[in-house]
Order: sequence, then structure tokens, then C-alpha cells
Amino acid sequence: AFAYVYPNQPYEIHVCNAFWSASTTGTDSKAGTLVHETSHFTVVAGTQDRVYGQSGARSLAISNPAQAITNADSHEYFAENTPAQN
Repeated sequence: AFAYVYPNQPYEIHVCNAFWSASTTGTDSKAGTLVHETSHFTVVAGTQDRVYGQSGARSLAISNPAQAITNADSHEYFAENTPAQN
């Protein structure tokens, strides 16, 4: 794990040792981790971890768009990947 939160304790993100080894930007980065974790806060988006990884997030977007909107990794990958990079 890179980080975790308690959804009802907004804006307090607990980072793990693995977080510090991640790149600053890009896929699976520190920045993306912060977006992912921030999306879990009830006052932000109240997301869940329905699937992990880019391929899982992409498959979920195709098969169940409503669930993809509430998936934390979907928020992360949207923020990390610009259209020019895909």
C-alpha cells in the first residue's frame, strides 16, 4: 500500500513507506496516490476501491460506467494520464 485514509476524517492521508519510492508524477505516482486517497473522503467523492490498475479501471468504465465513477483508481488515472499520453 502507498497510503490510506479514513473516509470520515477528511484531508488526513496516511502515507506508507512505498509512497516515498513512487515517482512524483505519471502513472502510479505520488500525485496520483494523493488524488486516489483524496477521492475516498466522504466530503470529496466518497469513492470505493472497486477495481485496481489501469486495465481494471478501463474495463469497469466499459462494463459499468456508474461504478467506474465511484472507483478511486478511475479518479487517479484520469488525473495522471493526459489524452496526449494515451
